[in-house]
Amino acid sequence: MKLSYIVPVYKVEKYLSQCVESILSQTMDDYEIILVDDGSPDVCPAMCDRFAESYPDRIRVVHKTNGGLASARNAGLRVAKGDYIFFVDSDDYLEGDKVKEIYAKAVEFDADILQTSYFTFTENTGERGVVRTSFETEKLLTHEDMEKELCYISSKMRIIFVWRNLYKRAFLEKNGIVFEEKLLMVEDGPFNMQAYSTAERFVAVDLPVLCYRIRDDSLQRQKYVPDYDKWISWNWSLKVKYYSENCTQSHIFYEDLGEYTIRSLFPMLLGNVYRNKPEESYSVLKRIGNSEMMRKSFADCDINKFRSKSLDWLMLWFTKNKLYLPAHLICKLILYK
Repeated sequence: MKLSYIVPVYKVEKYLSQCVESILSQTMDDYEIILVDDGSPDVCPAMCDRFAESYPDRIRVVHKTNGGLASARNAGLRVAKGDYIFFVDSDDYLEGDKVKEIYAKAVEFDADILQTSYFTFTENTGERGVVRTSFETEKLLTHEDMEKELCYISSKMRIIFVWRNLYKRAFLEKNGIVFEEKLLMVEDGPFNMQAYSTAERFVAVDLPVLCYRIRDDSLQRQKYVPDYDKWISWNWSLKVKYYSENCTQSHIFYEDLGEYTIRSLFPMLLGNVYRNKPEESYSVLKRIGNSEMMRKSFADCDINKFRSKSLDWLMLWFTKNKLYLPAHLICKLILYK
């Protein structure tokens, strides 16, 4: 079998039909769709069964107790038979008829991983866009090449989203690459770091296939995510672990990761708590500041290189030097008021 689509399903009755039908409309032959019902409490389990009854040669259903997205994807991986794996989230869908093209490119380059561009669709506005791959296209990258590319993996946001890639199943199995099931969010990054850092043959193509639906009610867009800093810190530690295990160490990787953490992740984590749970904000600020993620990031990245007169930078300086009270007051009274 050429390709296995793995589609985790949980509380997506509004979107599931469009997702499955967009896959079935592809003209590429010899594939399977694995619908993983992750204990969905709505009508999704019945919808999955109806699809399997209508397309018994194409669709299989795995019913399981709820365990999260990582657990559902792993359940699909365990039964997949395709030469390549395509993860498709059940609230997204495929546009056009390009799967046969990206599969052909994966086979042409004998790629362990093939990365694509992708479309975006903002549900509440109807706005559409496209995100291009930042890798040079249709150029085979070896493991040595990928080690160099990984030095800028964070700032260029290259390892977010598994659904923009095709993965050779034999490659994943050989290297024991699976999702960390205890990581109940932001699970794509560690999986991709492990995959990208072990790949021997990587190629990117500028062929947008999947349309990523931006929903107001998605997990990443909840108004408040409890313990978000803990999940992000764990995500960070796993990426560092896989890089250190599989690559020659480069200070550039750690500088890039440190700057991305300080300039992108840190403000996001502060916004999550200061805008929503101000009574917890001071203790969470201290917890973030004392985390290995921030201590290592401040050590690896010189914040003076983006020094400014802004209060954002002053708050960073206070946090780096563990002067949490003035940092807290700047966040509470000004930055996230």
